[in-house]
Amino acid sequence: METLRLSRATHQLIERGVEALEKIGRELERYNDRQEKTDATDS
Repeated sequence: METLRLSRATHQLIERGVEALEKIGRELERYNDRQEKTDATDS
């Protein structure tokens, strides 16, 4: 039973980490899109 509890906690931790990385990736894409737009208007 202890193994099951540990693996469930580990799974949730990994899942949250992946969700956080996906969110960071989306934010970086938005940031890059904004940078490209400002770069295009500057030149």
